Amino acid sequence: MALTTLKDDLLQEFREERIMINDQIELLDPLATSLRKPAAQRLLSSGTLIISEISCYIVSLGGVAFLGFMHMIYPFSVMGEIFYNADIRNKAGNENLIYFILAVYGVTAISVVLIFIIGRMAREIRLKNDILHVAGKDIKTIVGQHLERKAAQDTLEQRHMLGLSGISIPNPTPTRQKVQVNEVMNPGYESMPAYSVVPTSDI
Repeated sequence: MALTTLKDDLLQEFREERIMINDQIELLDPLATSLRKPAAQRLLSSGTLIISEISCYIVSLGGVAFLGFMHMIYPFSVMGEIFYNADIRNKAGNENLIYFILAVYGVTAISVVLIFIIGRMAREIRLKNDILHVAGKDIKTIVGQHLERKAAQDTLEQRHMLGLSGISIPNPTPTRQKVQVNEVMNPGYESMPAYSVVPTSDI
């Protein structure tokens, strides 16, 4: 594995950070826009949910009281009169009257439970809206910080021409190597060819 210099590592880290910031801006900006809404609309929504929640709780408590005093409230008090009337009870049937009264109480009890559940759901929605509102403000702040960081990176790129947008760093002009005096060739000097020595005996 080739060793890299500190400059190369910092440039690589700078490129990766810029890519990450661009990706996060593309991801968080639409989310912040969708979570952002006018304060009046948010206030109206929270007020409506609070009123709905309190109303459901009041209706649930009233339903519980209604179950306890149903035999005293008209027209449900007619059920008691029918049940205690021997002639009508014999004609309609004792079991049928009991099932009818239990069905009325059961439907009322189920309605009370459903209304209470709706009140709890309204409370959960209101709390969730508060969390989403805070999250929207935080995401907006994060996007703003990312945009400031991106602007600072663009400034550094334009100032130093870091090659992040296809601009390459110009190579420095290579320096001339110093030539030693003994290494300079003399064009006026040519080496003489070596002649063979002829023995005198052969002449």
